[in-house]
Amino acid sequence: MALLLLLSGGNQALFLLLHHAGAVLPAPLWRFLSMLGEWSLVIAALLLLAQRRPQLLPALVAAVLLGIGSAILLKAAFAVPRPFLVLPAGSVQLLDVLPANGAFPSGHAMASALLAGVLAGVLAQGRRWWWQAGLMALVLLVCWSRIAIGVHWPLDVLVGAALGWVIARVCVRRQWPAWPRTWTPQLLRGLGLVLLLYSGWKLWRQPPNEAYVLFNLLALLAALQLLRPMKNGA
Repeated sequence: MALLLLLSGGNQALFLLLHHAGAVLPAPLWRFLSMLGEWSLVIAALLLLAQRRPQLLPALVAAVLLGIGSAILLKAAFAVPRPFLVLPAGSVQLLDVLPANGAFPSGHAMASALLAGVLAGVLAQGRRWWWQAGLMALVLLVCWSRIAIGVHWPLDVLVGAALGWVIARVCVRRQWPAWPRTWTPQLLRGLGLVLLLYSGWKLWRQPPNEAYVLFNLLALLAALQLLRPMKNGA
């Protein structure tokens, strides 16, 4: 689909169609959906999963580093301008803060698909088909939210979601060297402390809207859970 959009030149037309169709839902709802692709919240969810399944920590760390690293490199390499900066004035209603970096690929789409790919590979095995369908539906809603907000092209979210899903499935299926068991609790607490400080700093900086407050609060609560002492291995 991404290749078809690129070759047919329909990227802008599809953006305008999906962007204006998003007007049926209020702006706060799109911002709440978009926060499911915030890297700090996705990392918090993955760390909580690693706290329950410590053997997954090397795979999850590798997936996050690959995801963030590839997003940064591709954004810098392509430097695609955001729709709000390209299309005629008045054709795009910006519903959130305009990011300063490039549009391609979408980091939110990548992060949400990476989380969905990990959950599908770890928790959805043996479950009914609707479990994985639900994960994919959430990823699609995050992708649409980035278009509805006015900060990404359809090509951005399609490629971002595909990359996030592939990275997650490759990292989860790969056999990683076993880490010393004593490393995992200490590393989780260290990462939890970093997450706590980062989320607290984001909240202290007067977040621009309600979605920023909510996802940073959730990340902060996850960090506190990571820092709690575990008793009897529970």
